[in-house]
Amino acid sequence: MLINAGVTHPSPFWLDRLSEGGRLIVPLTMAMRPSYGVGFMTKIIRHDGKFSAEIVTSVAIYSCTSMRDAEREPLLKTAMTGGGFTKMKLVRRDAHERTDQCIVHGTDVCLSAATSA
Repeated sequence: MLINAGVTHPSPFWLDRLSEGGRLIVPLTMAMRPSYGVGFMTKIIRHDGKFSAEIVTSVAIYSCTSMRDAEREPLLKTAMTGGGFTKMKLVRRDAHERTDQCIVHGTDVCLSAATSA
């Protein structure tokens, strides 16, 4: 699955529809203006119901305004500008409390530095 507009987090809808071994390429971006952002193309792969994540390359791209979360936007910006984003290893879908491994924590999707959930 290839998403061609910048978002603050992968949609649970997209993740739920990945088959085992399926790959999602999604630009996770911080908004620079309402219509575009900069960030990283991220590859997410489903393995045994879990989602590994890694940065593919940097990107500047138009924003997907319906997939920008105002609460996650500052967390994503801090992670990207502070270097924490490069530690991302998992996209977590399980319910859990925010820990120091959470790079961008959300109740439905969490970008995490943990190697396992």
